[in-house]
Amino acid sequence: MDGIYSYSHSQKVGIAPIDGPKIAICALPQPATSRRLYPLEIPIASSIGTSYVLVASTDAKSGRDAVDLYDATNKLVAFHFLLSPGHKALKVAGVTTCATHLSNGGVRGGRSSAIILTSGGAIVTLTEKITLEKVSLLVQKNLFAAAISMAYADPAFQPCDITTLYRKYAEYLYRKGDFNSSMDQYISTIGSLESSHVIFRFLDAPKISLLTRYLEELNTRGLATSVHLDLLRTCYLKMNDSASVEKITSFPMIGAEAKSTSPVDKISNLLQNPTDALATLCSFEASEAKEALQVHGATLARAFPKETAGIVIALCNGTYSPSSLLDLTAPTPRVVGTQRPSNQELPEQELYEKYTVESFTFAFLENPRVLRLVLAHCNRSRCALNPSLSRTLLELTLEEMKTAAQSGELEIANIRKREAVSMLTDGNSTALGHYESLVTVQLAGFSEGELLLFEKLQMSPMLMERYGDDGGDRARRQMLAICRTDPELLADVLSHFVRIASDKLSEEECGDEVSELSDGVDILCDIQEVLSLANSHSVMPPVRVTRILAGEGAGQFSSRCAVGAESIKYAIPLYVVLEYVGMVLKESSIEIKRLNDEVDEFNQLCGAIEREIEDLVLGPGRHPKCSVLSKPDINIEEMYTRVRASLEDEEVAENQSEQSKEEFWREMECSDDRYSTVARFFSKGMIN
Repeated sequence: MDGIYSYSHSQKVGIAPIDGPKIAICALPQPATSRRLYPLEIPIASSIGTSYVLVASTDAKSGRDAVDLYDATNKLVAFHFLLSPGHKALKVAGVTTCATHLSNGGVRGGRSSAIILTSGGAIVTLTEKITLEKVSLLVQKNLFAAAISMAYADPAFQPCDITTLYRKYAEYLYRKGDFNSSMDQYISTIGSLESSHVIFRFLDAPKISLLTRYLEELNTRGLATSVHLDLLRTCYLKMNDSASVEKITSFPMIGAEAKSTSPVDKISNLLQNPTDALATLCSFEASEAKEALQVHGATLARAFPKETAGIVIALCNGTYSPSSLLDLTAPTPRVVGTQRPSNQELPEQELYEKYTVESFTFAFLENPRVLRLVLAHCNRSRCALNPSLSRTLLELTLEEMKTAAQSGELEIANIRKREAVSMLTDGNSTALGHYESLVTVQLAGFSEGELLLFEKLQMSPMLMERYGDDGGDRARRQMLAICRTDPELLADVLSHFVRIASDKLSEEECGDEVSELSDGVDILCDIQEVLSLANSHSVMPPVRVTRILAGEGAGQFSSRCAVGAESIKYAIPLYVVLEYVGMVLKESSIEIKRLNDEVDEFNQLCGAIEREIEDLVLGPGRHPKCSVLSKPDINIEEMYTRVRASLEDEEVAENQSEQSKEEFWREMECSDDRYSTVARFFSKGMIN
């Protein structure tokens, strides 16, 4: 025997040569498999007969017995190993397992196994790996043809995974430079792999014939678009195949006829003339217009931004109608917006389908002003805007407000400011996200928006700082309202009021108008109200209030450097705090009186205790000649000292006793004459 061969009705095919003397040979029966439900693209060996052949032979180099397992289907050596020294193959046999029923109703074939009996009393078994592991090993060795064949043989292997193997095989051949074979494999991926991935690789002039094969196969399967047909026509012209070009021109290829009438293709053919393209778009139904805008919206928006925006708005608010958008008498298309035919009396509810604005926003990325216009109109029409688009609208509005203010267009800036405030105060403003909106308005420098968000988020310290910088009557009213709900902020509010009052009073000294004087009087009244709140809630000690009124700030502690010119600058008139000082003094006097009453009560209680002690010492009915408040004869400190000394003596005696016991037992363990040891400790009085 010189090798293994497979036979058919017409030919003999060699599988693998086998050198050396043959000891044993057997065929492994092929397990039963279920039929695949999709057609095979490559020829697979017949399921009749065996797939594996095991041959035991003697290795010429080592002299040991070798076992080789051949894959007859893929014509390769599946496994090879040497038996241990001293072991000879005596007999080999092949078995197989039954098929497995899968949970999806399919059937997975069993696995083949080989059994080898050796002269050393060992039994060696070889079991076939699962298909996924075998395919992975073959791919690592670049044996893609065998991997694809093996994957097809297993019905449990998914078609998408087989297509991935075809793609890897095609890319491997392409890297090797075998472009013809690579195209054969790429053709097997049609329908699952994007055609542009293959077309891009074969655009070179030497590969035009291979690209033509791919495009023809794409058209045969009904997957070619008008772009593919144009490219195929160009390839025929490059190859001087006029007959094929005429065939494409006179007879539409498979799959292209239906696609050529789609709205996207109609607009594609008219993009060289944007006016005609827009007019055609206005004649489409709503669904067709949406489909065309999703593909060519950016191109149309560059040529006609306002007209394209009008169509998008009509699609989003449900007022789109071809007859209301197209005006054929005008030199260019004119977007009417929400007009409807006059001969129809329509109810107020929407009769047309609404589309989400997210599908069209990409068309206006190059024109932020138009994008803001579209989003603002959709927001006013209560069209659904996701949080991202809502924040985009806020950012664009603030940016346009800032630009208008810098260019001197105050009217536009005020309009945009009102729109931004409306978005922040609207009932649907939660979709914006308060914290995200706060970051946006801070980056834009929109102070009114910051104040609104501080109030919504209840950021009291931020509000106090902003109200303090404002200093107006409304700001002070807000600060007082916050203090009534959170008295802990009274110190900060009082500090701000003192600073505001100092500034206003210093302006009055410079000779300002009477209105400034009235403002100064108002702030002093506010300070008196804060002092009243501080006194009623008792959240600040009078010393801290005094320091704040002196201009040392709202901190609980002050430094020496704070007292000086700066403190004089923030000082306020004394008459403002007279009422507060009076209330504090009145409360202090009441507290002092209460403490004096408690001291008197305590003295009376002490006198009663002293009299009770005298009765206990002298006996009932016997009273000393001295007054009640005289010092008793009992010396409590002396008695306490005696008791303490007695306790210490007892503790020392106890410690000495413990030491004596330890010394006695230690002597007893080490002594040779224990009787003399006991007598000695007894004579010392250490043993009773």
